[in-house]
Amino acid sequence: MRHALLRVALLATMLLLAAPALAQDLDLSGWTLHQQNSTQSFVIPNGTVLAPGAYLVVGRDVDLADFQAYHGTLPAGTVYLRSSNSVPQINGDETYTVTDAGGVLVDGPTPAVTTIKRSYHRADPEALAWSVIDQIPTPGSGAEPQDATYSGLVITEVTDPDDYPYEFLELYYDAPTGAVGDGPVIGNVQVSPAAPQNGDDVTVSCTATDPDGLVEVVWIYQRTTGGSFLPINMIHQGGGVYAHTFADMDGGTELQYYLWARDDSDLETLSPFNAPASYYSVYVDPGATVGKVVLFDHAHSQDSGSGGNWRVDDNHPLPIPSTPTTEASWSGQLSSWGFELFQAGHTIRSTTGPISSAVLADVDLLVIVEPQDPFTASEIATIETWVRNGGSLFAVANHNASDRNGNGWDSPSIFGGYSIPHIFDPVGSDTETFMGGLFGLQFRVKDEGNNAITGTFTNTATDPANPVLHGSYGTVDAVIYHVGTALSLWPTANGNLSDVGALISKDAGSPHVAAWSRYGQGKVVGYGDSSSCADGTDTETHEPNWTEVGSDNRAFFLNASAWLLQGDTASGVDAAIPNPGLDLRAAPNPFNPRTEIRFTLPREARTLVTVHDLRGRTVRTLLDATREASTHTVLFDGTGDDGRALPSGAYLVRIVADGMVSWTKVALTR
Repeated sequence: MRHALLRVALLATMLLLAAPALAQDLDLSGWTLHQQNSTQSFVIPNGTVLAPGAYLVVGRDVDLADFQAYHGTLPAGTVYLRSSNSVPQINGDETYTVTDAGGVLVDGPTPAVTTIKRSYHRADPEALAWSVIDQIPTPGSGAEPQDATYSGLVITEVTDPDDYPYEFLELYYDAPTGAVGDGPVIGNVQVSPAAPQNGDDVTVSCTATDPDGLVEVVWIYQRTTGGSFLPINMIHQGGGVYAHTFADMDGGTELQYYLWARDDSDLETLSPFNAPASYYSVYVDPGATVGKVVLFDHAHSQDSGSGGNWRVDDNHPLPIPSTPTTEASWSGQLSSWGFELFQAGHTIRSTTGPISSAVLADVDLLVIVEPQDPFTASEIATIETWVRNGGSLFAVANHNASDRNGNGWDSPSIFGGYSIPHIFDPVGSDTETFMGGLFGLQFRVKDEGNNAITGTFTNTATDPANPVLHGSYGTVDAVIYHVGTALSLWPTANGNLSDVGALISKDAGSPHVAAWSRYGQGKVVGYGDSSSCADGTDTETHEPNWTEVGSDNRAFFLNASAWLLQGDTASGVDAAIPNPGLDLRAAPNPFNPRTEIRFTLPREARTLVTVHDLRGRTVRTLLDATREASTHTVLFDGTGDDGRALPSGAYLVRIVADGMVSWTKVALTR
């Protein structure tokens, strides 16, 4: 999956502060600094003016002479204000924002500033993240030298020194100074939403200013299907901001674009500067998985025997309660699986009657775990038609001779779709019409090798872009079988199969313990041991293998579910989320109140680090800036982009850099 390159994700309201066509001072009269947690505010006095490139330092409760005696002499041009014990007033995890005289948000929120006597710095005005901490206070300095990208007024430092009256907050006016003869300056290029989904309106905006004249026109040159870039006039929004909205973007589309501006002296500017050789890009994700329907089959004696109950809950068709709070809210060995899919925004149902076209009418994913009664020819035909037309099937078997109800059928034989009455010997006497004959995934049965295997299996497919092995729920390095069966691949079983492939193998090459296929417009995943998805939460005794130490069982089942629910039309499993390994890590994890996010870049790259809830919504942008080839860290303090504390729970940290992407999961415990 391709992702945004050279993207700058600043708050849209910040763009309102882009420098005007002629560089001029900024009147801050009536602007307000806000502190959240212990709520305080400070209204900037009338007559407070900042020159381009100058700093405003707001001290807590000392005059300028005392402040400079404590922190050192402020650089020339720095404006100092005493807030008389209002802002900052650091009593806990405080965050800060600044609004203009009309109440419009200009910048923030900052990271949470603690009482650990730290100095928080933001060296890059174009970045949202504050990644430099515990530095020596530098009031009136420290931001990057002015470049071709301007951000208006931004908060650049908050310091909590040993003596609280000397606390201060620093703002920087990032605006052009310019010189006669300069062309227009294009800055603050951003796309909203930053990670668009299928059907979203995508807005590209920028600032276009001219230090010594007027900007006459700004165009966006764009393409979505390759070929030539075509120009579209961008609409002036006021304040030097220009924008164009691409309505109802289709999922799977990559929007490529660059910007061009001309001033009243006929001087022209491109952004990126070497366009069209370089250009900006944003990928519209086709796989919004929120709002899908997942149906767990419970019509084939999945509760038989004492080996486990393969259900999400003992209430059907809808589990109770309707809004679970933990995996233990529902009663079944599959409750964790169902609960986490519920958290991702899906509807969870089960069926206790025959599978028919009416049952599958609004279903996106059918999950069948260790059936004990065979499917009728009608049911198999219904599933075949449904998958061929775009449905997704997840089939989980168990080992040979796992007949729980004594009817002569075990799950590998049932998934074989054999004839009735069941013919065990010789092998091949039955008519193989289900998983192998239709979908190319044959679960091994009696008299076939590797039909009752146990072990930790680490022979994963090597493709770093595989979304099942490198998906949003984590990387799958190993799964653990507690007696299961292997799978054989039958890629030429019928003409509707377009792809059949291994995900995880018992040994290098074969046989396989997890595999996938594409059948018509649908997708299928097969796995050979039901015990791997048992969570041990129900009253029946079963080991809690969902999160078994040494395994990535949970990540496998959830990544596979996410891929099956993803509405793409790619030709293989590998056509999805790239994850070449940016060594993304979080520690401590679980955490409270903060965790350090660490990653390594193999080369200099524009880097976007975001935090998402389990419904896929972006709750915090930690970093959006260019970083050199090295190991970097950013802090996540458990607050959202609005500065408010996030609730306890699991969150996904995502990094996109140089066309690569990686995820890790963190747990916030308050």
